[in-house]
Amino acid sequence: MGFVQSTALTALGLIALAGVGIVARETEAAAVSEAAIAPEASVSGLSNSTVVDLNDLTANPSNYDFFTFRPNLEKLILSGAADTEHISILWYTIPDGSVGLHYHSMTESVYAIAGTQTDAKGVYPTGSLYFNPPGSGHEVSDSTGFFLLAYASPPDFASTDLIEAYTPVNINTAEPDFEALYPFEEVQAGVSTYEIPLDPEGGMSSQFIKSTSSESYAYTGNYLLVLKGSCSIDGTTFAEDMLVVATTVETQSYNVSAAEGSACLALGLSF
Repeated sequence: MGFVQSTALTALGLIALAGVGIVARETEAAAVSEAAIAPEASVSGLSNSTVVDLNDLTANPSNYDFFTFRPNLEKLILSGAADTEHISILWYTIPDGSVGLHYHSMTESVYAIAGTQTDAKGVYPTGSLYFNPPGSGHEVSDSTGFFLLAYASPPDFASTDLIEAYTPVNINTAEPDFEALYPFEEVQAGVSTYEIPLDPEGGMSSQFIKSTSSESYAYTGNYLLVLKGSCSIDGTTFAEDMLVVATTVETQSYNVSAAEGSACLALGLSF
């Protein structure tokens, strides 16, 4: 598995878990700052997180411990377990990958890392983020590529009779004017956030964090994905397409800011 777990941060970089390979950009490992290796780093969110380079994952999926979830569909659990709430990567290995009809009792989140996912509600290209609310259900077809998935409750293939009418929350982060389309609100000097309107009963919340400041913004959640620029997370710099995800479904506290000389846009998700 190509994880980097920052259980122990040292001046040499991030120490790999026993039995799993290190997959991280050398620049990211070299970027561990003095703040990140200070004694207090042991209680930072980053110290209880896994770091995944999504570019490496899509280029070298065989280096990761995917398992077969459905025919022609592989899955990589990042935190949690298959039969509980969890965060994972889906990989449709053929151009017309599919998943049969299933029900979601709690919110589902899908971010298209590379490729396209399709269901009856629409086509979700690379960079799309969508949320299916509790009570929803869908059949996935004509899908290929890699997707970052979060379940507040795993899919139920036996209770499709419970599916209700619904409208997904759909945001395309690849649109050139994406940030102008949504009402970001300044929460502190140089930091604005957009809280995605999700059903409060769905067991999940999510927000975009935009920063041009070196002053930290405190975020509590289960993952942070850098979408644009470079973000400093607990003193370590991460470039675009780097994912920091808590090793368990317990939320972690992260200090997020813009890396020196850069602006930062990140997606945060929390159970």
